[in-house]
Amino acid sequence: MTLQLLLARAGDGQPVVETPLPAESLRGAPLPAPLPKPTHLYNMSAEPDSLREQRWALVVPDTERGRRLEGILSPLCERRAEEQGRTVEVFRAPTGMDAARAQAFVDEVMYPTSRSSREHARYVLLAGTLEELSLELQEELTGDGSCFVGRLPFEREEDHAAYVAKVLARERDAARPRKARALFLTAQDMSLPVRSGHRFVTSPVARRCSEARARGFFPASGVLMEELPAGSKGRLLELAGAPEPGLLFTLSHGVGARPSGWASAEEQRREQGNMWLGDRTVLTAEEVRQGAFLPGGIWFYFACFGAGTPARSVYQPWMEQLVRSGLMPPWELEGVERSRPLEARPFIAALPQAALANPEGPLAVIGHLDQAWICAFHDPRTGQTHANRLEEVLASLVEGYRAGLALHALSRFASKADRELRKHYQEDAVAGSSGQSPAPQVEERAYLWMERHDVTNYTLLGDPAVRLVDRPSR
Repeated sequence: MTLQLLLARAGDGQPVVETPLPAESLRGAPLPAPLPKPTHLYNMSAEPDSLREQRWALVVPDTERGRRLEGILSPLCERRAEEQGRTVEVFRAPTGMDAARAQAFVDEVMYPTSRSSREHARYVLLAGTLEELSLELQEELTGDGSCFVGRLPFEREEDHAAYVAKVLARERDAARPRKARALFLTAQDMSLPVRSGHRFVTSPVARRCSEARARGFFPASGVLMEELPAGSKGRLLELAGAPEPGLLFTLSHGVGARPSGWASAEEQRREQGNMWLGDRTVLTAEEVRQGAFLPGGIWFYFACFGAGTPARSVYQPWMEQLVRSGLMPPWELEGVERSRPLEARPFIAALPQAALANPEGPLAVIGHLDQAWICAFHDPRTGQTHANRLEEVLASLVEGYRAGLALHALSRFASKADRELRKHYQEDAVAGSSGQSPAPQVEERAYLWMERHDVTNYTLLGDPAVRLVDRPSR
């Protein structure tokens, strides 16, 4: 079993971690912090896709800008109020909350036990940057898998307005289609991580979806899979520019720092997480901000930092340990560290922000809020693919389920991996207390550790209540 990272250096596109890491590199990796436990209740017995049963709420920062965002988003709140048959709750959250304060805010303000669970919103839209509404708040809401969370991350207020106008126009269009096309694209630069990603992720997922469509279980208007030759930006823009709503799944390297590092925080925020297409070609925010780019669609963007960059990577302590033990060359760790946010300020990537703000762009983007690895969807120990995990998310989207509910499927696998991983650590503790040697389960534990961290960092950007297509009446 080896671990491969989808991160390329800006400029030359060389993989930051060139040699796949062995499973043994995860021996002694730190036990993850527990996933947040559900301390509040929702209407779990009701239809999860129904806002009338599950409700929708907005969270804005408790600042002057937050008040302005509340006003800008009021037309969307009115639309969701129509759907759920009651006024939308708006919560004003303190900025920069740590984990403890985030838990207190969620438990005491958003979901107090003094109210019935039927009054608690499962669909939650966070409107603000990671500095305004902290990642800890987002993790508290999503960690137990009960809440369907999306984020509008725009730094420009006019982008919030453009997004709202786009969503409302789509949802009120009487001629809204009931089917969407499904596109599966690998930006092939011939590096080992991308070749492996196409073989073990993109290709199996596309094949499963195509076979499901033939059996009537994946109601897309068509399924297309392509390996984009290096540098073929034109082909990507051509496919994404078609007027029919599309579900776009792409796998590529995400752009990280060049060997000399980023010149400024502004440059990093503009370029990090952009889509590397090979042959020194990059898909940038400027190129998806205007003109048709997946109009009314949903984009699953599989790449390092595709959704954004946290203040500190969850993988950082492990990688530092690898260097100390000689399993990773120090220059590879330095290459990864150059992509840490300057001034320790976390941020959402510019590329999905621009796509969402585009009036002819997608309604939602699913991406990774950290480094992205391919092993969460492929078990190299057995050769077994876990493409079914992605298929479940994508099938829900083409069936017309809300985006937040569709992404929720991944949280189940994260919780399962977390439980299994904790059993291993508990077995070690029991063996140690009795003077026995722990059972050697290096590869299984390594796989669970990576799977648990990787899956939990997929993030929905956009309103979690949007749909790719209308659901047929049942």
